[in-house]
Amino acid sequence: MPLPPLPWRRIALAAAATLGGLLALTSAFLLWASSGFDDTDPLHVRPERYGGPAAERPPAAPPARLRVIAWNIAYGRGRPDDAGDLRSADTIRANLAGIARVLRELHPDVVALQEVDFDSARTHGIDQLAWLAREAGYPWAARVETWTCRYVPYPYWPPSQHYGRMRSGQAILSRFPIRSNVRRLLPQPPNPFWYNWFYIHRALQHAELDLGGGLLLDAINVHTEAFHQRNREEHADRIAAYVRSLPPDRPRLLLGDFNAIPPEATLRRGFPDEPETDMTTDRTIATIRSLGLAEALDPATPLPDTFTFPADAPNRRLDYVWFSPTLRRLDGRVVREAGSLSDHLPVVVDLALEPRLR
Repeated sequence: MPLPPLPWRRIALAAAATLGGLLALTSAFLLWASSGFDDTDPLHVRPERYGGPAAERPPAAPPARLRVIAWNIAYGRGRPDDAGDLRSADTIRANLAGIARVLRELHPDVVALQEVDFDSARTHGIDQLAWLAREAGYPWAARVETWTCRYVPYPYWPPSQHYGRMRSGQAILSRFPIRSNVRRLLPQPPNPFWYNWFYIHRALQHAELDLGGGLLLDAINVHTEAFHQRNREEHADRIAAYVRSLPPDRPRLLLGDFNAIPPEATLRRGFPDEPETDMTTDRTIATIRSLGLAEALDPATPLPDTFTFPADAPNRRLDYVWFSPTLRRLDGRVVREAGSLSDHLPVVVDLALEPRLR
């Protein structure tokens, strides 16, 4: 007996319905997973106080000196900070303890941090800013979120290595009262739209610190694009324009991880740790230098002594501290003793305020 003909129409309709259902579920998951980021711009975020009532009061007069640090702490993951290699809670806490120890030993007045997790599954939900403020003894802190998702499905495989819940960004620790804290978003790179749903929103963080005697310090903490040169250069243009818009008579810091080498760098591509990276034509740092700010590291510093990345075998400079002419450099260096607590080494500078400001 011949077999009855297959109901091709029904099979096609069932397959289409199944495919449509899968697409709908996938779309719903992606929309849910990528949601949670507040894209208000500019966004004012309340500073946080970790000291007692006395922390509310600024000094009677501005200090004669300031010590400042810029440090990308790689989310407390240590070095190397590789995707697909989740760290244990003990490892994260040990790295954070080491970072706090360095801060206690150097005793900076102002610390600009990049790559700080506030409540992320990959670093076991630790609020790293609050932890460091308490452990390193800072009465004031300010955060801005730059990467917030309900679930980040990366690295793609295996799922056990997915980042999951993400809440991270940039932060400032201060021994002086923080009077305001504003996040200004920088443009995202030209990735596929669905990729940018889960991608970090690079930003400029601007905090006003009360040094006492009515003197405010502008601290501008940045973390520019790492993987797309034109986007990074656009960030530099936006940052420079913003800095030029600020009151010119205030002392000012511009610092952070700029993900770019300076024009004088001799190694510009084919880095041992990133052979595919080419910064031959990158103008990011030249754009920032056009502001006329001074730098933490003396121009006469030998190039190898300026390198901040990668921490275990530095071959280039990505991290910078600039300051306005109302401040004077006393000393500045890369903190080699920080070792491999992060994939970046911090930069520290001692500054003197002009007598007329005190």
